[in-house]
Amino acid sequence: MKTKKLLTFLGLVFAAGWTFQGLAISHGVSGEGRNWLLAAMWAPMLASLLIGREARRSLWERIRRMGWKFWPIALITGWSFSAGQQLLLWPAHLGHWNSDFFYLGGDDRGIDSVHHLGMILGVGHQGFGLFALNLLLSVTAGSLITMLIGGIGEEAGWRGILQPELERRFGLFKGTVLVGLIWGYWHLPANLAGYNDGQHPILQAALIFQIHTISMSFVLAWLVKRGGSLWPAALCHAANNTLQSGPLIVPNSWWTDQLAGILTSIAVGSIFCWLLIRRNSRIQGESVSEGGSVSAPEPRKLGTNPLILPKPRCL
Repeated sequence: MKTKKLLTFLGLVFAAGWTFQGLAISHGVSGEGRNWLLAAMWAPMLASLLIGREARRSLWERIRRMGWKFWPIALITGWSFSAGQQLLLWPAHLGHWNSDFFYLGGDDRGIDSVHHLGMILGVGHQGFGLFALNLLLSVTAGSLITMLIGGIGEEAGWRGILQPELERRFGLFKGTVLVGLIWGYWHLPANLAGYNDGQHPILQAALIFQIHTISMSFVLAWLVKRGGSLWPAALCHAANNTLQSGPLIVPNSWWTDQLAGILTSIAVGSIFCWLLIRRNSRIQGESVSEGGSVSAPEPRKLGTNPLILPKPRCL
């Protein structure tokens, strides 16, 4: 893809995304404006479809493959960000049970009722065993629905178009970091409005949110490359969003919330960064061993713009 088309893609993504986020803010990001936030999730897909036939063909190749066997990994990994954060809070007594959502029974044998959330097996009284099954089924269903109504819309642009292009220009590590930064700052209007952090929205929008998006970019890039499909990445993205909406453990303070979240994101992101780089090094090593000595590329002819690099497989 030529630089002009890449810049056009970014311009369209930010123009459409920020317009929809602005409409969401004007209607209330936690109220009626949530529908506009959902529309914003489709801005990367829209931009991908508008920048030309080559991009549409490349995107279709990544969408038509489903990558089924990586869906369980995508779910577990997507949930791991919120689950890991809660596991850090609970043993250290830095968080408490979310009684606003999950009322405990007086006999300490189960959940009395569930509020503010829909559950597959109901929201009434249930023992802890049934509640665990209910929670698993509910967050799985919620993740699948979110993947279809929004996750694939974002991933079509971020991992379908932007990741391979920035990776081709800057390399795997730098390209993935840049995708995470761009993805994070694309959320700037909603974050400044307090959608993800009502206490310190400027700090969240300017710095903290980007730590999460960079970390998750390594996870999503690995899923796309291993699965050969955008769907595992879209599901992982959706699973993360779904579990964040109703945590079992809530932090005692803003600082403990942010610290636990950052530590978890860095830990998960580092694991997948290592997996991604290791896989890339192994593939490069196999290419060299199969091809013998690597010959120098032919000089570029004037008046042409050939793509001399191999086409990467994307998330």
